[in-house]
Amino acid sequence: GVGDELPLPNLSITNLVKPANPTTFSPTSNALRFGSRTLKVRPMSIDLQLVPEVLMRTWQGKHKTPDDVFQMPFEAFILDYIAQKAKEDIHLNALYRGIYNAGGTTPGATLDGYLRLIANEITATNITPVVTGVTTSTNVIDHMEMVYDALGEAYKNKPGEIRVKPQFFDWYNRRYRALFGGNNNYEGMKKGRIPLDGTSWEIVREPGLGTSNRIIATLKENMVLGVSAAEMTFDFQKFDRTIKVLGDFKAGVQFKEIHARALAVNDQV
Repeated sequence: GVGDELPLPNLSITNLVKPANPTTFSPTSNALRFGSRTLKVRPMSIDLQLVPEVLMRTWQGKHKTPDDVFQMPFEAFILDYIAQKAKEDIHLNALYRGIYNAGGTTPGATLDGYLRLIANEITATNITPVVTGVTTSTNVIDHMEMVYDALGEAYKNKPGEIRVKPQFFDWYNRRYRALFGGNNNYEGMKKGRIPLDGTSWEIVREPGLGTSNRIIATLKENMVLGVSAAEMTFDFQKFDRTIKVLGDFKAGVQFKEIHARALAVNDQV
């Protein structure tokens, strides 16, 4: 339901508790500090031209097999495939690695992804990356823990995620297995998640990071994805013997909080 911009308010509070004094009221001044970041959604479109005659012959040929259990109406099949491909485009090319370019023609130009936001915040000195150097299959466990260690203690007690590219995830799992003979959560590994030992945090396999060497540690709810509607909307126009398919929607990402306690990253890009 985000039409254009959505404020993401956050609240920080200084230490409040102190020894009691029944005869004196000694308030803490300016204990509550409100801040806000803004989630900006960008318009995106899908423009396709279909030739029903050609597609229909292929579809009907598929259903000549008597035992074919895949019974989905032709129109529903087309729209479902388009919607799934659009989500894949955004996830793999824009959600993390996107750099907004109003004149662009690729999925990666549709919005500023999380990596772009992180780079901007580092430039603005709002966060300082943890100096890990190059991550390898040998030091990958140490690097995950170094980034985690940089977080604030209050945030470490909440469920959080360390998101990494698939290669780092695989390296971590194999290095852990080589050192300790197994992993402590095989069921989670099937879902692309491994607990970081001794913590309430998980290492998450994130294909959207592509080849980026950035390690991103933050609370689950700190990474926000905003969209204009729960489902994509489509319009259809007949043109000669073809059908034009027009899809329009908006999406954008943002962090609720940007500071060293709530977000930790390494120094690799």
